[in-house]
Amino acid sequence: MNYYGKAEKRHGERGMGRWGERAMCGLVLLFLSVLVFAQDAKKEFEIIEGHFHDGLGTHAELVLANALIAQAKLLQPRFDLTRSYNKMTAAMASLPEGHPSRTVFQTEITNIEQAAPNGARDILQQAGGTLTKVHHTARDFADARAGDLKLEFADRPPLSLSVKTDKSKRVAVAEGQTPDIAHKWAERYFRVTAVEFTEILAELGFSSLGEAKEHYLNLAQLVAQVLIRKLELRDCQPNDFRRARVGNLDAAKYLLRQLRHYKHGNDGSRVIIFDRTTGAVKWDSLLDGIDIEALTVERLSFLPSHPRGGRVIGSEFGLKVDGQTIVSFQIKHKRGKARGTARQYEFSDITTRLRL
Repeated sequence: MNYYGKAEKRHGERGMGRWGERAMCGLVLLFLSVLVFAQDAKKEFEIIEGHFHDGLGTHAELVLANALIAQAKLLQPRFDLTRSYNKMTAAMASLPEGHPSRTVFQTEITNIEQAAPNGARDILQQAGGTLTKVHHTARDFADARAGDLKLEFADRPPLSLSVKTDKSKRVAVAEGQTPDIAHKWAERYFRVTAVEFTEILAELGFSSLGEAKEHYLNLAQLVAQVLIRKLELRDCQPNDFRRARVGNLDAAKYLLRQLRHYKHGNDGSRVIIFDRTTGAVKWDSLLDGIDIEALTVERLSFLPSHPRGGRVIGSEFGLKVDGQTIVSFQIKHKRGKARGTARQYEFSDITTRLRL
C-alpha cells in the first residue's frame, strides 16, 4: 500500500511537474505576446506623435503669421489653417478612445494658439517698423536657412523668423537634425576635414561611413573621437567624459560661435519659441547669454556621456558652461516603422540642440 501510495504520489508529482511546465510555457508565451503588443503599440504611438507634432509645428507658424497680420491690420488674406489642423486632428483620432495623449495634444494646440498673439506683439515691438507683408517660407530650408516666416516692412529691412515649439527646454539649430554627420556636424562645428573623417572611421575599424551607419553606436564612437581630438580633451575616455578638460580653447569657442550662427541660420532669422506645455513665449537659449570670447577652460565641462544598459558607449554628448548644459549632440537610431525590424539600430541622424 505504501508502495502504491508512493507511486501515486510520485505520479502526482510528475503530473504536477508537467502541469507546471505547461503553465510556465503558457506564462512565457503570454509575457512575450504582451511584450510584442507593447512594442507595437509604442511604435504606433511614435508614428502618431510624429505626425501630430509635424502638424503642430506648421500650425504654430501659421497662427503666428495670422496674428501678425491681424495686429498690423494688414489687408493681406489670412493663411489657411485647415491643412495643419486636419493633420493634428487626424493624428489624435488615430489614438484609442480615452488615450491620455488626446488631452495632452489638445492642450498643446490651445497653448500654441494662445501664445501666438503674445509673440506677434513682441515681434512688432522689437522690429520697430511698419509691417507690410507676411510670407510663409518654411519650405525653403536650403543652405541652412532657418526662417519659417519672412516679414516685409515699409521702413526697415526684412526680418526672417524661425518659429519653434518646445516642451523639454531644448531647441534645435538650423539643420540640427541631420543624417549628414560628416559635413553638417563634424565639418561645420569642429572643422573636421574629409581626410580626418575617413582616418577616424578607419581607426575605429570601418572601411566606409556606410558600414559604420549599420549601427548607431558606431557613429557615437565617431562623435566621441571628434570631441576628444578636436577639443584636445584631457582626462577623458570615449565612454567617460565626467572629468574631461578642454585643451584647445580656440576650438571650443569656434564651436560655440558656430552654434550661435546656426541657431539663427544663414538667413539671420530671429528665433521665437513657443512652449507647448505652458504657452510661454521664449526668445533666447543659454548660449545667447554667454560672452564666448571671455570664456576660460576652467568654466567648460561635459555631460558624463557614460554608457548605460551594458552599452559600450553613450549616445548623447554635451558641453557645459559654468555647470549648465549649453548644447547636446544626440545620436539616434531609426524609429517609427523600423522599430522591431532588423534595421531598427541603424544610424538615423545626429541632433544638435541648444538648452533654454
